[in-house]
Amino acid sequence: MHKHHVALAVDIGGSKVEIAAIAAAGTARTETARYAVPFGADGVADAQGLIDLLAPYVEGVRQLEGHVDGIGLSVCGNIERETGLAVLVPNLHWHNLPFGRMVADRFGLPVYAATDVRLAAQAEALWGAGRGIRNFAWVTIGTGCGAYLFLDGRIYGGAHGFAGNFGHYTIDEADGYPCGCGRRGCLETYVAGPAIARAGQAAAEEGRSLLLRQLAAGGRVTTSMVFRAEAQGDPAAQAIIQEVVHRLAVSLGGLVTILDLELLILGGGVIHANPSLAARIDRSIRTYLMTAESVRDLRVVTESLPNSALYGAASEVFLRTGLLEL
Repeated sequence: MHKHHVALAVDIGGSKVEIAAIAAAGTARTETARYAVPFGADGVADAQGLIDLLAPYVEGVRQLEGHVDGIGLSVCGNIERETGLAVLVPNLHWHNLPFGRMVADRFGLPVYAATDVRLAAQAEALWGAGRGIRNFAWVTIGTGCGAYLFLDGRIYGGAHGFAGNFGHYTIDEADGYPCGCGRRGCLETYVAGPAIARAGQAAAEEGRSLLLRQLAAGGRVTTSMVFRAEAQGDPAAQAIIQEVVHRLAVSLGGLVTILDLELLILGGGVIHANPSLAARIDRSIRTYLMTAESVRDLRVVTESLPNSALYGAASEVFLRTGLLEL
C-alpha cells in the first residue's frame, strides 16, 4: 500500500546510534548501520558529530528510493515533539538543545522527533507484539531505563509529552547513586547497564569476585562481564543480577497493579544481553501483582522488532504526515 513511502529512521541511545531506511509497511529497506555515540571531552554527546554520521545515509536513501518522506529521530530523553527540542537527555547530557531543527536545517527535510520509549511502544502497537492490545507498556533497560504506556488503545503522552521516565522515579535520594538527570537514587541507577557494571566493579575491587577481576584483566568490569560471570556460577555476579531482577519485578509489578496492564514488552541492551532475563522477570513479577486476574493474564515478552525504537522513529514520520493511523 505504502511501498513507495520511506523514512530515514535514527535511534540515538545513551551509547549507540542506529540508522536505517524503513518503509511505511514496517519493513527495512536497508541494513541497519550502528555507531558509538560520539562524545566530547566535556562528556556531552556531540550533536554535530551525530548529524555528520547521518549525511551519507540521507543521500543514500535519496538515491535508492528517489525521495525521503522525512527523518524520524528517536532520542533517549525528553523531546518536545512539535519542535524537536531536546529538553533533557540525561545520558547524552543535553539540555534544551534544538536537535530536531539542527537536523532539518542540515538536510532540508521534514524531521519528526520524540522520546525513544514512546516511539518503541508506537512501533510495537503498529507492527509488533502490541498490535491489537489495548493496554500495555513498553519497557527498555539498556544504558538507561524507561517505559511508555499504551492505554485504552492509545499512546499515553502525559501533560507535556514526557511520560515514560520510568527509570527516574526516586528510590533513595539520601544514599543513592547520582543520576544523569541531576538527581540521586533513581531506579535507573540500580538496574541499567552502567549500574550492573558498577556493581561488578565493586565486587571485583572488594575481593568478592575473583572471576570478575580476572575477566576485567586490569581494566574496568563491563555489564557483559557480569552476565558471563553469572553464567559461570559466580556468586557475586549472581547476586547482582538477582537484585536487578528483583527491583524490576517490584517496580513493574506496581505499574501493572496501578494500570491493570495485560502486556509488558521488554527491550534494550540489558534485556538482550541475557536471553533468560525476561523470563526471570516474568516469574518474579507474579509475586508483586495484586489480583489473581493479573497473575493469570499478564504476558511478559521481549520486543518483536529488530529495534523497536528505530522502527518507531520511522513510524513517527508516517503517523505525523498522515500516511498511517494508530
